[in-house]
Amino acid sequence: MKFADHLTESAIPEWRDKYIDYKVGKKKLSRYKDKLTAEEQRSSSRRSWTPPVSLYQTEAQRRVPSADYRTGQVGKKDYSPLQREFVSEFIEDWLISFQLRKCNEFYLWLLKECDKKFEVLESQLHYYLLQKNYEREVLNRSTSSVDISSSLYQAGAGSVDGGYGSMAGGEDVAPPRLSVLAYCRKVLKDNRLLPSWPKRGFSLLHDVTQDSSSRGRETFAFGASFLDTMTMTQARNLLSNAIIEYYLYLQLVKSFRDINVTGFRKMVKKFDKACYTKELPAFMANARANYTLFKHADANVQLVAQQMQQITSSQPATTAELSSAQRDKEPITWLETQISEWYTTALTNTPKDKKHNTHKLKKLTIQYSISEQMVHRNNRSIVQMFVVGLGIGISMALVTFTLYRAISSDQASFTHKILFPLWGGWYMVMLIAFLFLVNCYIWHRTGINYRFIMLGEIQSKNGTQFFNNDFATSKIPLKMYFLTFFILACAVCSMLSFALERLTPMGFIYIGIVFFLFVCPSGLIPYWDKVVHTRKWLVVTLIRLMMSGFFPVEFGDFFLGDIICSLTYSISDIAMFFCVYSQIPNNLCGSSHSVAMGALSCLPSYWRFMQCLRRFADSGDWFPHLLNAAKYTLGIAYNATLCAYRLSDHSDQRRTPFIVFATLNSILTSAWDLVMDWSVVHNTTSYNWLLRDDLYLAGKKNWEDGSYSFSRKLVYYFAMIWDILIRFEWIVYAIAPQTIQQSAVTSFILATLEVIRRFIWIIFRVENEHVANVHLFRVTGDAPLPYPISQVGDDTESSDLGSKYLSSMNDMPITPSRDNDPHNVEEPAPAYRGTFRRRSSVFENISRTIPWAHATDFQRPTVNTVDDRSPETDSESEMDSVM
Repeated sequence: MKFADHLTESAIPEWRDKYIDYKVGKKKLSRYKDKLTAEEQRSSSRRSWTPPVSLYQTEAQRRVPSADYRTGQVGKKDYSPLQREFVSEFIEDWLISFQLRKCNEFYLWLLKECDKKFEVLESQLHYYLLQKNYEREVLNRSTSSVDISSSLYQAGAGSVDGGYGSMAGGEDVAPPRLSVLAYCRKVLKDNRLLPSWPKRGFSLLHDVTQDSSSRGRETFAFGASFLDTMTMTQARNLLSNAIIEYYLYLQLVKSFRDINVTGFRKMVKKFDKACYTKELPAFMANARANYTLFKHADANVQLVAQQMQQITSSQPATTAELSSAQRDKEPITWLETQISEWYTTALTNTPKDKKHNTHKLKKLTIQYSISEQMVHRNNRSIVQMFVVGLGIGISMALVTFTLYRAISSDQASFTHKILFPLWGGWYMVMLIAFLFLVNCYIWHRTGINYRFIMLGEIQSKNGTQFFNNDFATSKIPLKMYFLTFFILACAVCSMLSFALERLTPMGFIYIGIVFFLFVCPSGLIPYWDKVVHTRKWLVVTLIRLMMSGFFPVEFGDFFLGDIICSLTYSISDIAMFFCVYSQIPNNLCGSSHSVAMGALSCLPSYWRFMQCLRRFADSGDWFPHLLNAAKYTLGIAYNATLCAYRLSDHSDQRRTPFIVFATLNSILTSAWDLVMDWSVVHNTTSYNWLLRDDLYLAGKKNWEDGSYSFSRKLVYYFAMIWDILIRFEWIVYAIAPQTIQQSAVTSFILATLEVIRRFIWIIFRVENEHVANVHLFRVTGDAPLPYPISQVGDDTESSDLGSKYLSSMNDMPITPSRDNDPHNVEEPAPAYRGTFRRRSSVFENISRTIPWAHATDFQRPTVNTVDDRSPETDSESEMDSVM
């Protein structure tokens, strides 16, 4: 694989702009080579022409004195004028002054973030050991949890003698046997189904009237507020997750450094080959002498060679001493060594625990690296996609048959009035699920890290993986394989139901199939054990959605809630299903006679309304959560007035309120989609008219002027127009109530259009979230810590683990500097700054936070750590993650 493709596959999506622009460099070199060729052709036509020295001289004659880019004195006397121009333009002005400085300054900022996180984790571990020592002293008196506020500081606030390892020799108290109630509580908590009070309780009025400087800190804050009691087991688990998260972050930083160093070396090598120069030795000497990026990479190579020499010799290992001495030369390795020591020594109590933690770190470090051979030689996604293609093809043929039967049947028949809406509701669910996976493929192709946004996954959680952006590793084929079974079963059952013109027993059979597919044991269906997490996530998230308000709002909760808002057609048909098997005549089970259908159509907006209130109660930010709640209140009113309008036989008295609420709902939701969810329209200074500056779906920027192709930007304008048009599809109900509205075909078409609108909305909503992560340089989840950060650091601001609170874009460019001290590095641009640093009016705060208000719709996910697996299953499980 070419290095340019390797860089594209392995680059961290949120840091992509901070990598060397390798493809642009290749295009520049192609242009230089063409110019040299043209110059040679022009010169050959002259009698007095002499060939460029570098083209025909021997290797010894072509040697150039080492370049000194710091003083600008480059050994150009052996170059032609055109070659000297290329060296100055490409090496000095573009590669060093722009690309290398950009990468180096970002790397220094990453080191600063690593140091911040390390200091906080060190303080957390210090208090963990103090609590551990204190609990040993009170074992004979009580086995209950210890009050941190009284015991933590009574144990002593001085330094811990003997190091972290010397204090980890004892064992925790054996946990008491859980009662039935305690066991149920534990099961609910483990599955994220334990209800909780909002963080701010009932102080809603205080949150609305609070000083603006205290708002906007919940969404991106690292850590969380915990109870006053914290058992040793809880503290150890939280610290373990935080250390793993930090260790993974170090792996990403190391990956960023190494791949950029390789890219610069290869780029200069290509320049020498294209322009017939010898600049590589001079460039490498200058980079190692002046840029931390190259200094640390070179030190890492030397350290690895030294360790390999120790392994192959009889010399005693001195890893700890070497790591301590190498902190300034190679800080990432030093930090990895310290973190490993904490994880395998301070957080273990028995040799078995130490062996387990050591094995887990080994998986993260050495890790069966995903290579091109593994991906394409053992690619199970090929089989999965074959099954998907076969299943979807058969399903499409069967669904087409049922739709033909429904449309051609008499409007008063059982097929048209009952079977068509009921099976059409299932079609909508299957369609939006399939389109969502199509969205995943679009995000995958455009470099949008949707897996981290939705699940908090670190793509390199198994170590620095090459080809980690390959389609086979995205798990999209596996998810489509999983969905195909539901779609094919739905198509077969509906076809038989339409052919028999009966709902029984095919309706119950399909419900049974759906239930069976969710509880099917592993091994019965191929690859079904690989979708256990998917099945569990769907069930848990659906339960959390139906009990909105009792749980903090995570991404899946709000995201599924918004999707279901487009499935009111399917949800309202639940009432029709029960009506068919009741004593009510079938001709009275439609929307014009059923109050239950209208009530069910209000449920999705009600769930989202409760989620907005919970977000307000958790964050204390009245904007945008209360305004968003008002939007969903209008949604409830719209569906309620539509139901009343239908039940009144379309009377003029009910028609007016329906039109009023429908108009208000459409206007507000359309504006919210464009301004809030997509962050477009509001930016009048953007180079892209009515759009953001960052448009990932518009393809690559022009490498010369940084602009997007207008034809590629049309997809955004089309989506904006489509979104507004479909938001006003209710007009069909108002202008032709007697003829069009009663047709099941019309309702089905409008429902399909709404699903397609939601499919488009999802694409841009996740893209907008990715833009926020890119501007935050956010690549890992925030693992909560057991002890309050404000009590363990000397300075609250400095101990905030690099948390960047919700704020406006920083337009101030980064100050160029070659200072190699990571503690004096400014945050790279673009990045978030504190919006609420000073007092300002409410409208000023709102106007500044509108572009990023979408980022507060949900609570940030915590990091997903590597599952505890036995050593025997490691190799297979890693291969499964690839496939």
